[in-house]
Amino acid sequence: MSSPLAYLRYGLILLPAAADMFLQQLDDYGEYMVFVLLFLAVTVLTRFLPTPSAAKAAAVVEIALSLWLCHQYGFMMVFLSMSTMCVYLPLLERSWRWWFAFAHLGLLNIAIAGWDPLLTTTANLLFLFFAAAFGQIQQLFEKQADHIKLYDELKRLHFQQDEAGRQLLQFAHQVERAAQAEERNRISRQLHDDIGHRLIRIKMMMEAAVHTVPRDSARGMELLHQIRDQLGDSMEQLRSAVKQMSPHRRMADDYSLDRLLAETGKETGIETDLELQGMPYPLYPSQQVVLYKNAREAITNALRHGGATHVRIFLHYGEDEVRMEVSNNGKVPEPADGPDPGQGKQGIGFSGMLERTKVVGGTLTVQQSAPFTVITRLPVYRKREIV
Repeated sequence: MSSPLAYLRYGLILLPAAADMFLQQLDDYGEYMVFVLLFLAVTVLTRFLPTPSAAKAAAVVEIALSLWLCHQYGFMMVFLSMSTMCVYLPLLERSWRWWFAFAHLGLLNIAIAGWDPLLTTTANLLFLFFAAAFGQIQQLFEKQADHIKLYDELKRLHFQQDEAGRQLLQFAHQVERAAQAEERNRISRQLHDDIGHRLIRIKMMMEAAVHTVPRDSARGMELLHQIRDQLGDSMEQLRSAVKQMSPHRRMADDYSLDRLLAETGKETGIETDLELQGMPYPLYPSQQVVLYKNAREAITNALRHGGATHVRIFLHYGEDEVRMEVSNNGKVPEPADGPDPGQGKQGIGFSGMLERTKVVGGTLTVQQSAPFTVITRLPVYRKREIV
């Protein structure tokens, strides 16, 4: 029982009991005080009972004692009987409360059967009024408890949402670090395989030129010109590798897709095109890496398997997702038999693309009709939604 209800309960006991001592002449005031204090003792004891069953039993004792007081001492004891509603209304379920209250009212009418009709009617009306008032108060307390429970649940969900946001950011940083490590490994292999082998070849050509110039100056000069061209290409590759290793370089965004197409066009001579739709917004590093790698894999497959001469990337920034379509004018691969027929002859590459896309919660689809198109859809997680 809440504190406001307890104060009301004690007021319905003490004030009417004190008023009854002044309003009527009692034969034995000491006996009257003993019974009132006994009722008050049962009331106080009810608050400290350990189980609801014991509290209900105490409420039945209070009702019986209050009805006897009503029969013995008159109208003012009706308020003591009403005070017991503060006990059993919170303990009983809503469907049982009113049945118990009506039974209580019936017993009260039996106890006051010999009273004046006006007093009997007044007692019944007061009982109904207090029953309705206590019922409304109990409903307010229940609503307050529900609101507190709902608030605690919202706090728990908010904490889970914050935790999910932190985990997502941590995962994005892990993916970014993994992508950086992979990029460093790729650059290392490029330095070793391309530039290293080219420098070895230049060294061998210089040794050949040293021996050739004294005997055949024309042939020697031709070798020197070739060495100069080889050194120029090596310097250009080294400059490109150093630029890729720059810590300020953004690994994968819409500009890196543009660079990817530019480098592809320069190295292969095919036509490339990049089209953006919607207002660009920042993506998480994990999403940027997936878009970049999927585009690179789709372009590689278009050149290797489809013999494409034109590659187009369409990037759409939507409210709920970012969609990238990589299409080419090459030969459309034949569908493969199996659970994923859209992979065709490029199954290994598409398996990697599909795995990367699923890791960040996206989907990968293939359009088999010309132009052959690989579509990557990634859900958008704005910071204001997860933090």
